[in-house]
Amino acid sequence: MLDFQIEKDCLKLFSGEDILCEINDEIISNRYFKVKEVKLSDEKVCIFCHDGVYNYLLISCIGRHFKYTLGEGVADFLVLNDEAYIIYSEEGMFGSEENLPIAQLGLIKIDIFTGGITALLDDSILETLIDVQSMSCNNKIIRILCYEENDDDFTLDYDLISKKVRNKVVLDYTVSGLLSVGDNFYAWYRNRIYQVNESMEITEEIIIDKKVYDEVSSISIGYSELVLESENEFNIVQLSKL
Repeated sequence: MLDFQIEKDCLKLFSGEDILCEINDEIISNRYFKVKEVKLSDEKVCIFCHDGVYNYLLISCIGRHFKYTLGEGVADFLVLNDEAYIIYSEEGMFGSEENLPIAQLGLIKIDIFTGGITALLDDSILETLIDVQSMSCNNKIIRILCYEENDDDFTLDYDLISKKVRNKVVLDYTVSGLLSVGDNFYAWYRNRIYQVNESMEITEEIIIDKKVYDEVSSISIGYSELVLESENEFNIVQLSKL
């Protein structure tokens, strides 16, 4: 498990007793500063945080540090190679006029080293992103999970090769979260983990201790693992090792 420590305008992130990174920035000293999520990708430490007004992405990579101001309404983010992918919720895209213009683009790609921003979706797709829950990537496809009030939840696949949205699947079951390992996608459904195919059809249940499953009160989803929290313990499920 990761832990962090804040001293004035310095944020230190720990894994056990090891310091993963140390970042200095003026937003860290803000009394409303809050770390919301941390993801590790290759040699990068990616920190999603908030200063009371805007969301930010702080990235530490081989002794270099980068900060990107994301505005309001970020639903999820991924970091793949040297690029960060940010997806916004409906509130972020169509909410406050004071929000940053990039939020209206829905799904964006940021070059970590140059700061260049690329919009990835056209207007016809943006109109369908009603309630973005999360996204996951298998190195070829970014799969976006969206909820709808009439229970017609669906996924969209953004192809990283063709740079097009090429698959929309309306779900006939309620997915609580997506994750991926290698070329495979997995769904969290009814307190169980299942491998799913391109059409989000369940192909295999991932078997772990039934007692762990039954006692889960909440889950946290990373790139390739789940943290299952119960009343008295945390269980980390690394799908690549099952």
